[in-house]
Amino acid sequence: MQDQNVALNRFMEELRHHLGGWKEKVETDFAKENFDKEIAGLSTDPVYAKFHLNTPDYVFIRLMGRMSVSIGRRLGEIYDKIPRFAAQGRYNLERNQVVTKLDGLEIDIQLLFSDLLPDDKDYLTKIILKHLKVDHSKYTGLGIEIRYNFNPNDSSRLRKDKHLAELLIAEGLYPVYLVFADNSPRLADAVTSLERAGWNFLIATPALDFMAEVVGFDISVVLDKESVSAEIKKETESFMKSIWSSYAASQLTSKS
Repeated sequence: MQDQNVALNRFMEELRHHLGGWKEKVETDFAKENFDKEIAGLSTDPVYAKFHLNTPDYVFIRLMGRMSVSIGRRLGEIYDKIPRFAAQGRYNLERNQVVTKLDGLEIDIQLLFSDLLPDDKDYLTKIILKHLKVDHSKYTGLGIEIRYNFNPNDSSRLRKDKHLAELLIAEGLYPVYLVFADNSPRLADAVTSLERAGWNFLIATPALDFMAEVVGFDISVVLDKESVSAEIKKETESFMKSIWSSYAASQLTSKS
């Protein structure tokens, strides 16, 4: 089993990279040069200009929307990448054994029973029975898809997920879909649709508990560590303050 300190150090490297990326995005996107470029583009646009949206207010809304998307994307990368790395270490596998593609679609984590040492296979089958209540002997392994959050309005993603379930089943893999957050709108409708396609869902705490036991690394526990939480809070507050002290924000306050 991998040294937990190695996984923790890798996690912290990823975390600092993404927290730093948020601040860099603020420094670039909310700066005068980009702000002026946005205003100029809206002013010559045949639609936005006629609706009087070539204003500092609307530019700021656009910038904040992009920032929100960036935050979500980077959170997704944190929750995707670390379990992959941890799975490789936990079961002594190469990256291409864990991260693979089927018909051009990448599965977040593949664990084939044939790739595992006997003790590791026994361990994994116990976890499968405990959390999924299925007989592992019917399958060649697990195909795990991970989402920190779920967007049920992404029709393209839903089509790909349905096709991926078909591919996993054809390979004899048991499809497991993990969603770590449970606050997505209309999540239940999307889950029902994907379950019909073959996915087996674990959401919120059950998903986190399952992943922690499968890969031997509990992201939630790490994030709750006092030192880690304090560092995240410090960096998050820093980049949020940088938004309100930016040139773009100053253009709002200058109007009042």
